[in-house]
Amino acid sequence: MINDIPMSNISNSVSIKVFPALDGDCLLITYGECAKKHILVDCGYPSTYSQLLQEELLAIEKGGQCLEKLILTHIDSDHISGAIPLLANGVSNLQIKEVWHNSYRHLNRVNLGEVIEKNTVNKKLLADIVQRGYRNTEHKAGEYPISSKQGTTVGALILKGNYNWNTDFGGKAVSIDNRQYIKIDEFSAIYLLSPDNQKLHALKRYWIRELNKYDLSFKGSGNVNYDDAFEMLLSWEKESISKYESKISSQTIESLSIALPVTDKTVTNGSSIAFILEANSKRMLFLADAHPDIIMSSIQKYSAGKRIIFDFIKVAHHGSFSNISNELLKIVDSSIYVFSTNGSRHNHPDKETVASIISRDTAFTRKLYFNYVTKNSQFFNRLDWMRKYKYSIHYLNESNFTLKI
Repeated sequence: MINDIPMSNISNSVSIKVFPALDGDCLLITYGECAKKHILVDCGYPSTYSQLLQEELLAIEKGGQCLEKLILTHIDSDHISGAIPLLANGVSNLQIKEVWHNSYRHLNRVNLGEVIEKNTVNKKLLADIVQRGYRNTEHKAGEYPISSKQGTTVGALILKGNYNWNTDFGGKAVSIDNRQYIKIDEFSAIYLLSPDNQKLHALKRYWIRELNKYDLSFKGSGNVNYDDAFEMLLSWEKESISKYESKISSQTIESLSIALPVTDKTVTNGSSIAFILEANSKRMLFLADAHPDIIMSSIQKYSAGKRIIFDFIKVAHHGSFSNISNELLKIVDSSIYVFSTNGSRHNHPDKETVASIISRDTAFTRKLYFNYVTKNSQFFNRLDWMRKYKYSIHYLNESNFTLKI
């Protein structure tokens, strides 16, 4: 797969804007010289859209360009809720060629619809879940959350706007079992790494289990869109991981890098859309919040078991130590690692993640980019460590949050 695109024929750069989306993700990828292409990966929070993203999209529209793809990696408010104002209000005449987003309708529905339809209590439960709205993370950060009224979900707005929804996958789920290689043009393509149908089935099982156990007040029923309730409920899934805590008082690169991660088990993160973008002679790895096991398996298939040096790696789950593995770090590396978070949630990025990345032997200097100054980014801002382990610390606010790859 690595040699499928004549990438040496194109040498111009790729621009990646990593918006300061609080503890969330929002990345705008731009490449191409004459006919520029733009790919938007997640939208952060509503404030991310109104304060930052909207202006960028207006500039794209005024330039007579479009969004090639809007990729919403998974259902979590720090990734998805900023898409609500984008899809609800639109950006003038900006065309979005295709949306990638997995919702209730894309799961394997065998018997699932019957379970809900035959139980009138579950109908009331669906209505109550929708009324409950999204997990209120942004409000805790000093922002106001979006409305929780029915119809303000991403799924409902994609339908209302009649967007091309998962058409690269024949309208089915974005899944490596449905399609893995998506050619964009002669010189660019996406290689899908996650999710697979097994991860999506876990999402379905969680949905059914939660419907059966939620103790909510029933205020009435109605003809509620299942996609709405599915999206709202999944946004409330709690992280069930217990992060490794160092037992020594003096933390060093060596002690942090030998820690053993406790693998992320959350089904929403497991359903994350992660991928490799090949464009303009560059190979870039976007890991969303994906589980490391499926990333490892997919990359080995992509590279035929060979080690890959990427031009850019967006570190998984804001640098969570539960979304990385030593096995994965043995087969991937890059001179550029990006961490997207303000550290307000779970104190990401974890020190163990950063230490595991920089402790490996390297022939080049690894540049670590952060879109916020955090306690843990400052922890590694030591010249003696930088010289010994060949890395450097950079903050994206110094370059308008934009990297040129």
